[in-house]
Amino acid sequence: MFVWSASPIAFSILSLDVYWYGIIYAFALFVSWATATYILRKLRNNGASVLSKEEFDGFMFWAIVSTIIGARLGHVLFFDIEYYLKNPLEIIMIRRGGLSFHGAAIGIGLYVYAFVKKRNLSWRLFTDILCLAGALGVGIGRLANFANQELYGKIATIDCAVIFSLVDNMPRYPTQLFESFFEGFLNFWILFIIFRIKGILTFGTGILTSVFCIVYSSSRFIIEFFKETETHTYFNSITLSAGQVLSIAMFLFGVFISAFLPPSCRNLKS
Repeated sequence: MFVWSASPIAFSILSLDVYWYGIIYAFALFVSWATATYILRKLRNNGASVLSKEEFDGFMFWAIVSTIIGARLGHVLFFDIEYYLKNPLEIIMIRRGGLSFHGAAIGIGLYVYAFVKKRNLSWRLFTDILCLAGALGVGIGRLANFANQELYGKIATIDCAVIFSLVDNMPRYPTQLFESFFEGFLNFWILFIIFRIKGILTFGTGILTSVFCIVYSSSRFIIEFFKETETHTYFNSITLSAGQVLSIAMFLFGVFISAFLPPSCRNLKS
């Protein structure tokens, strides 16, 4: 059994506290950006007509802004609306924690839709690249939840249980680490294997986007059963958390892409 007692504050500059949460998320975004840049370079070297590094860097700046805004608003609206209605100034205090993956997906999804529509790009190839790179970001980002001692699990008796000193003295499931592995790192390796098998030039069918959604949502749905989170009852009998409801929607979206949208191997740039 492990006791996690590290402070969420990494260091202080004058009177400003800098949290590990923000540092880890910034690193996650950097890794995702670098991975996507690498994939685009591989595509370019294999003869595909794709965005230049400068064009993609311009895209990524606003993509990160959209991701952060969507993630924060998603957390506020989906998970703790009553608290933030009473404390509206807390909405902008993201360095203390509180970012929703599903909100982030909606935020960047809307921006990507506008971006590819304006430039007449293949959304399948574009989202495939972002999902492959983003899976690594998810794996790293979940470690921020662990460092912040939030989104922890229910009381547990397993050997790998963790005591979060800022929560209580009870051993709990380290659900943040479960999510980091299954939703992020394992998801990335599955997508990377598919990417390698399909080959660079046949990339862009939307299959990676579909698999990402299915693997993430399935993992999240199961792990939510071990998480200390508020649940709601639907249809007078089904008890689920908000994360599970959102994961069902994401799973269905992944299935829809694979089953009903025709594949395309069109290059990123027409």
